[in-house]
Amino acid sequence: MAAPEVNVSGQYSSFPCPLCGETLPPGATACTRCDWVKGYRHRQPVTAGTPRDLIAAAMSIVPGAGHIFKGHVKMGIAYLVGTFVALFFIGLVWMVSMGFQLVVLPFYWVWVMLHAYLISDLKAVDHIPAKIG
Repeated sequence: MAAPEVNVSGQYSSFPCPLCGETLPPGATACTRCDWVKGYRHRQPVTAGTPRDLIAAAMSIVPGAGHIFKGHVKMGIAYLVGTFVALFFIGLVWMVSMGFQLVVLPFYWVWVMLHAYLISDLKAVDHIPAKIG
């Protein structure tokens, strides 16, 4: 990869495109040869700990409700249905296993609550795109 050219004032005058290597003018935000744009491969900051995250975790006492609250409807329904399926099979083997399978159930519930807390909020106000025109 070629080093950026430096002019006499110490400022970068041009730089290579990170994807294709095309020389770009100073201050370029996109490449004309490929699909590179400024900010490519830069992670967005994780925003966890908002009141909506806490509400989603609390709603996950009913597994899937917190996911539905945050906009992940299919995932929430899957957690809800999956919980009832798991409870059905736990009930089937209750006497055979002497109830030992119930030890796993609290870990599952904590996982669902933690996942609802950490998953991105699709219904947050800052994720709604602005109307154009």
